Amino acid sequence: MNEKERLLKVLKGEKVDRPPVICPGGMMNAAITDILKEIKENHNCDLEGMVMAAKMVNEEIGFENYGVPFCMTVEAEPLGIELSFGDKTVEPRVTKYNEEDIGEIIKKYDINPIKDKRMPIVLKAIEKLKNNEVPVIGNITGPISTATSIVDPLKLIKMFRKDPDLAYEFIEYVNDYSIDYAKAMINAGADVIAISDPTATGEILGRKNFEKFAYPMYKKFLTEIHELDTPVIIHICGDTKNIIESLDDLDIDAVSFDSIVNMRSARKQINKALMGNVSTLLLHQGDKERIIRVTENCINSGVDIVSPACGLGMSTPKENLRAMTDYVKGRRW
Repeated sequence: MNEKERLLKVLKGEKVDRPPVICPGGMMNAAITDILKEIKENHNCDLEGMVMAAKMVNEEIGFENYGVPFCMTVEAEPLGIELSFGDKTVEPRVTKYNEEDIGEIIKKYDINPIKDKRMPIVLKAIEKLKNNEVPVIGNITGPISTATSIVDPLKLIKMFRKDPDLAYEFIEYVNDYSIDYAKAMINAGADVIAISDPTATGEILGRKNFEKFAYPMYKKFLTEIHELDTPVIIHICGDTKNIIESLDDLDIDAVSFDSIVNMRSARKQINKALMGNVSTLLLHQGDKERIIRVTENCINSGVDIVSPACGLGMSTPKENLRAMTDYVKGRRW
């Protein structure tokens, strides 16, 4: 059973020889400084650099996938923001939000994933990475997190109370072009779509706002992507106690949780594949023996797909990540 077959079978709920061990990309980015030293180009912007980094994550660290892009700024970039594209030590980040009225932003910008900014580079990278052995994951930043990368997060969160209809319209607008982008990824050769939406955590939104502003967006996204027979992973950061029932109600193929979530408890409440949740702080600063123990505990707790719990620090040692992937592959099953 090769890496692609294993991951796709798990996402379909079928039996496999062992859990896959992956790091999708996007927010959960394993293009760490350790493996970027030989890449001259900026892997966040340059096509060949992006492809090479994705392959090195698989070959040198052992994660059983290719995944692009390596940041959470691609979807927001065409919407009048300013950003830094990052380098071998720092990830891309928004440096200035769009200060226009939200209603004007909706009217002004008509996003075309095939033409706008870095989206075409990501699509070409997926085309180059497509193969029969290693699954290719297309990474989408979730609608709440993208919306709060376009405008000041406090501005949007205040609108949830003061102008909920316009806030909903803006998030739906973001969600719709994100769906188009995901479809373009699938057409380019992506086997799986992974959504990371850290701002949608129940700790920030609360259950009521999650159900009002995030849940319907995910439901529409899942419906349209599943029509293309493509599985979807959703990652939510932080404590999910107050939204876990809503997550279970969605037709997600796998749910990825942060390290704060008790996976034994989540296993009792979620009837989907579970993904996670090895602490990224541990992977950054811990010793290999403890990384192996925590990885083993994740598996024993019912995890179907082993992965880092959240975004990795760029200075995470390659050897620590390798301890996790080597353990999963070398354990007796």
